[in-house]
Amino acid sequence: MRLRWLVLLVVALAVLPACKKKAVPAPPQETAVSGEQAKAGAFLAYEHAVRVGLDRRDAIPAQIAAVRDACASERFGACSLLSLEQDSGGYTAGKIVVRIVPAGVEPLVQLAAQGGAIRSRKTSAEDLAQAVADNVKQRELLTRQRTKFEELQVRKDLTVADSLALARELAGLEVQLDAVEQESAQQRRRIETNRLTIDFVAPSVEADRSRIVGALRNLWDSFSEGVADAIEYVGYLLPFLLLGFPLLLLVRWLWRRATRPRDARSSAGR
Repeated sequence: MRLRWLVLLVVALAVLPACKKKAVPAPPQETAVSGEQAKAGAFLAYEHAVRVGLDRRDAIPAQIAAVRDACASERFGACSLLSLEQDSGGYTAGKIVVRIVPAGVEPLVQLAAQGGAIRSRKTSAEDLAQAVADNVKQRELLTRQRTKFEELQVRKDLTVADSLALARELAGLEVQLDAVEQESAQQRRRIETNRLTIDFVAPSVEADRSRIVGALRNLWDSFSEGVADAIEYVGYLLPFLLLGFPLLLLVRWLWRRATRPRDARSSAGR
């Protein structure tokens, strides 16, 4: 019986790696989100994505309304509402997208984060230099064509058919020029303002998502670390097993030999 317990103890020590303490991540710190203005000669359209975690689930509708009202009243500068989403099944999440002047990005984000905290932020920029250059070339080409047609239109030797054809061409050029001007205005708007997306998340949803994402990220690391620890401990204990197992067999043989005559004498006395 004692020999069996010794063998079980050695096997248990070999297959059970020591547990390592994992560092607990610190809570996210408050992060300032400031607007970005393209430098002179640069044609960059900036976008910001902010994730706000609120302390209470029922606070999401009020915060969305506060951001929407601040944008509509242009409290922090010129602002346009692009889209608004809100979960009507319990108010656990919501999103609002606006376009605002760079100076208004930070105060609007701070307003959205009242009663909660900024969990994450991302700032990116799209380079519109090529699009702006193509727009300028297209506008110059259409302008030259319009000037040429206008010069032809004042000639005295034109027939009625030629005059009608020139009028149609000029009308088509005007439509194309209007489209080019609208595209240019949209490009200037994207360069001069920032697109801001604010996601609101309630504690339960945020906690569930963070736990799932964290577990998926740590799955392979935990598996690899556990396998490495197990191999390391087996390597440490393998020499002791190789030396200890024959020793245990020897002790067992000596024990049985020492107790066998005693058992024989006991049987003979009876």
